[in-house]
Amino acid sequence: MNLAEQENHNQQHLLLSSSTTNDDSTVKTRRSSSVLTAIEPVVLLTEEVDDGESIATSKPFALSGILYSLLGCFLFCTATFTIKELQIDLLDALVIRFIIQIFLFGIFVVSHHYPIWIGSSKEKWLQLVLCILNGFVFLGYFIGFRYLPLPDLTTLNFTRLLWTVVFGILIYKEKPSLIIFLAVFLTLIGVVFVAQPTFIFKQKKIAAEIPLNMTPIIALNGTDIVDTFLFSSRMIGISLSLGTGLFSAFNLLIFKQLITLKLKTSVLILQHSFVFLLCLIFNQFYKYFLLNDLTFFTLTIFQWKYWLATLISLLQTLGVICGNRAVKRERPSIVTIVSASEIIYAILLQNIFTKDKSNLWVLLGSTLVISSVFLIGVHKFVQERKTKKKKIDDRNNVNK
Repeated sequence: MNLAEQENHNQQHLLLSSSTTNDDSTVKTRRSSSVLTAIEPVVLLTEEVDDGESIATSKPFALSGILYSLLGCFLFCTATFTIKELQIDLLDALVIRFIIQIFLFGIFVVSHHYPIWIGSSKEKWLQLVLCILNGFVFLGYFIGFRYLPLPDLTTLNFTRLLWTVVFGILIYKEKPSLIIFLAVFLTLIGVVFVAQPTFIFKQKKIAAEIPLNMTPIIALNGTDIVDTFLFSSRMIGISLSLGTGLFSAFNLLIFKQLITLKLKTSVLILQHSFVFLLCLIFNQFYKYFLLNDLTFFTLTIFQWKYWLATLISLLQTLGVICGNRAVKRERPSIVTIVSASEIIYAILLQNIFTKDKSNLWVLLGSTLVISSVFLIGVHKFVQERKTKKKKIDDRNNVNK
C-alpha cells in the first residue's frame, strides 16, 4: 500500500506548498521545494512554481483537503487489505493495474506535451536513481505485506518520519526542538512495541500471517517448526518495513536535488509506474524460471478472484489522485497529521474482518507512532504560521 519543504524542514514525509485565502479566490504561494510522498507506498509528487509566484484559483471547500486526504488513505488501505483477504498475491494483482495506469497517464502526458526526461546529465541520472530506489520501496512494501499484518506494516513504514529527522540533523545540520526529540522517542518506543523483539517479549506472543505459498509446507510440520517459521516470517516483514522507511527518506534527499526541474506530477507518476511494472514483470520471471512456479499463468489469471482483485487495485490509483488533490488544498502539517489515519484504518480492518487480532502492544505502539506524527504535524503547523506572519510583516515593512 508506508515515507523537503525547505532546507530547514526536511524532517517530515509530507512537505508541500502552503496557501493563503482571499475573499473571492485562493492564492497559492508555492515554495520551490514542495514535495509530497504519496504513492505505492512512496513516490515523490511535486508541482512547482517559481518562488513568490501566486496562482489565482477558485476557492475550494474549507475542509476539502482533509476530506481528500482521508479518502485517499482509506481507498489505498482498504484496497490493499481486501486483495490480500481474497488470497491473491498483491504483486500478481497489480500487473494489470499498472498497465492501465501507464496507458492512461501516458495519453495524458503526451496530449499535454509534457517532457518525460529533462535536465542535465546529472539530473537525469538522479531521476533514474530515484526511480530505482522507489522500485525497491515498492517491492519492500508489498513483499513485506506477505509476512506482516497490515497494521504492523503500516506503523513500521511510518519510521520514514524518524529517518528524515535523523538525516535533517546529520546532513543539513538542523537543530531539533524538544517536540521533535519527543516525537522521535515516541516513534522508537512504538516501533519496539510493534516489532516485539524476543529479548523483551516472549516469542509465543508473536503472531504473523503465513504467506499463501508457504501454507502447504507449514502444514506438514510440528508446532515448534510452525512457531519458528512464524517468528522468522515476522522478522522478514519487520526488516522489509524498516528498510522501506529508510529508502523513503533517501528518496527525499535525492528529490531535493531535482527541485529546480519542476517535474509535473503526471510525469512523475508515469516514470514510477513504468519502473513498478518492470518490478512486477521481474517478479513473474523470477517465479517462472527460478522457482518453476507456473500458477500465475496456469491458474491465477483464470480465477474470478484475480480479476476482482485487479479491479479493486484500481482504487489505489484513485487513492493516489485524492492524495494529490489534498496537498493542493491543505497545509503540509495538516496533511501529515491526517495521513496517520492510514494506521487507524489498517487496525480497524484487521480487527473487524479477520481472526488475527492485534495484541495490546501493537495497539499501544501504533498509538505512539500516531502521536509522534501528530506532534510533528502540530510543530510544523506552528512554524508555518510563524513563517507566514514574518513574511507578511516583512512585506508590510517594505511597503512602508
